[in-house]
Amino acid sequence: MIKPITFCIPTANNEKDYTLLLLESLRRNTQIENHEILIFIDSDNQNTYESLIEKKKTFPNMRIYRNETGYPFGSQRNVSIMFDAAKNDIVCYLQSDMVVGKDLDKWILNDLEDDNTILSFTRIEPPLHPPSPEKIVMDFGIDALLFNMKSFDDFVEKLQKEDRPLVDGAHFAPFALNKKIWFEKMKGFDTQFRCSREDSDFIIRCKLNDINLQQSWKTAVYHFTCISSRGKDWFKENDTSVKIKNELQSRADYQELLRFIRKWGKFGHDVSYFYDIGLVIDLDNYVDVNVLMNIEPFVSNLYLNDEMVSDYLKKSIEFNHDYFSNLRLKYTKSHWNSVMEKFNRVDFDNRIRYTTDATFSNDIILYCKYSDLENNLNESINLLRNIHQVISNTDIGVYESAPFRIEINEKNNKIESLKSLNVDLDNLLKNPPCLFE
Repeated sequence: MIKPITFCIPTANNEKDYTLLLLESLRRNTQIENHEILIFIDSDNQNTYESLIEKKKTFPNMRIYRNETGYPFGSQRNVSIMFDAAKNDIVCYLQSDMVVGKDLDKWILNDLEDDNTILSFTRIEPPLHPPSPEKIVMDFGIDALLFNMKSFDDFVEKLQKEDRPLVDGAHFAPFALNKKIWFEKMKGFDTQFRCSREDSDFIIRCKLNDINLQQSWKTAVYHFTCISSRGKDWFKENDTSVKIKNELQSRADYQELLRFIRKWGKFGHDVSYFYDIGLVIDLDNYVDVNVLMNIEPFVSNLYLNDEMVSDYLKKSIEFNHDYFSNLRLKYTKSHWNSVMEKFNRVDFDNRIRYTTDATFSNDIILYCKYSDLENNLNESINLLRNIHQVISNTDIGVYESAPFRIEINEKNNKIESLKSLNVDLDNLLKNPPCLFE
């Protein structure tokens, strides 16, 4: 008997047909009677729940959770909830806008080398995004109701016969792993990333925790792309409502990028250095707050000697930090206030400080006058984008790099402290209880 796997599938509004297609592919292309299926209905405007209850006749090992709060949890939280509820050690995360290829379960168990490996699957996608090395661009349909299952199955079978080797270092959805990695080593996604970038953060932490990341060409899935995040017709740019939704997604993604830079010092999947850096700005001129907003993410602390500017900057950054994500998720102010403790939060009161003190506790201190900063803005931002690499290649001491005076007092690389999440899993998973029926 094949080793049992729990397939974990989140679904939301407008995704019923895609979810039913995914289930049909699991029926066709796996020994699904030996496995478990968990479906997390985060939102539902198509009677998806009723359709899935009917499907339990075909899939008796399927369990369903229906979020009835009126507000989506989001995949950054519901993946952990599903993995926690899984009865089997091996868990597989599948997005609802995917179709699995031939013998997916067989190849998961064949290519998932050990309990320290996370195995990502090869995505086959229609030509709606540019090609990239880790995926295959091939059009089997851009709509669940028009999908060519037979042609897709034939293509996957030919791909598997090519016997391509595993690719080291790759990670993206969908993926499979032993769930103890998720909880004991990784503690899930970092929930400060509410709309995107959680996967990039996860890759860095996996590398820091010496977890083996691999991609298999034999565990192939078709991915309709962006259905979950942007909706069924996201690529129809002549549709005004689609344009608005895509613009909102873009603005939310930008805030995720800023979160990422605050945490890791830059954007990328390979981060080796992170230093405790304070930036002290003498506000010797009237201020364009946008200038300060552009440089804030690159340092651990921003010290300003004008209390009004400090307060306004803090409020402006906090507003953008939450507003676009909440709008995209349709969170009201009262709901966000009731659940925000379930998300990792940035402490802006600590990051942005009004002070006239001349002593600072950061390992590295940058000093500048605001007027000099504004007059050398492009050069300043370029330096700050690379400041951690610059510090790593520079000895302890005092240096001048216009417009900054740089004091390197200590060189404590804090990258190891970022490999683990400080997360209350009981609070995340059990409150409210998500019971799969």
